Amino acid sequence: MEGLGEHPSRPLVSVFLPDRLELIKGPPSLRRAHLDQVVAALWPARAATRRGYSRALAQRNALLGRIRAGRVGRDALGTWDAELAREGIALRDDRAAAIAVVAPAARTIADELGLAGDVELRYRPRSKAADAVELATELAERRDADLERGFTTHGPHRDDLALVREGRDLRIYGSQGEQRLGLLALLLAERSVLEAGRGAPPLMLLDDVMSELDADRRGRLVERLRGGGQAIVTTTDLAHVPDAEFPGVERIAVSDGAVLQEVEA
Repeated sequence: MEGLGEHPSRPLVSVFLPDRLELIKGPPSLRRAHLDQVVAALWPARAATRRGYSRALAQRNALLGRIRAGRVGRDALGTWDAELAREGIALRDDRAAAIAVVAPAARTIADELGLAGDVELRYRPRSKAADAVELATELAERRDADLERGFTTHGPHRDDLALVREGRDLRIYGSQGEQRLGLLALLLAERSVLEAGRGAPPLMLLDDVMSELDADRRGRLVERLRGGGQAIVTTTDLAHVPDAEFPGVERIAVSDGAVLQEVEA
């Protein structure tokens, strides 16, 4: 999800680019950042939770550096353990709530797009703590490791998100085509729940999505896009876009960044 602002009236944009497969294949930091954007889009006021956690994490890491330098005693970590735990539990709960909303739609849309098998969207928090007190305890138990490394090794900044098909992580076991369908299902599911929550679907931008889909899946994707909202699809071959001649579909030719003309059906 791109262009997710914290103000409720700010337009939302969902983007599919070929290199966005890194959201499936890349490091957990990309998935965490994406999930936090979804939280902010669903509930704009909750974006402050991510900022609060980031500030507390930076302060604790800075304190670890001062302790390592011998400027402060390690007991000073107690205050920041408690603060980081408080913000961390709130962040974890926000992320889990977003996944709970998006996951059913992702499962349904994955099936619609022809991604075979049972597809699940799973949030994988690093901590098993039930509340802030338990998370603070976990942080205290890891102080020696944190001081040795010089940074906080435990907490929501180490969480991950996974798309799982038949119990196997698409990041590891999925083919390029399956990963592409999984990403589409995720983005379309987010668009669907945002439409329900905010009254209008995000603008959908799809760059070169059709070239690596077979004819059946192209048709399924177009059928989903025709369900509502505005979508912009780029292609080098108009024949790859089913129903491009339908009324209400605007066709524009672009060359070297310049708009040439509307393409005749």
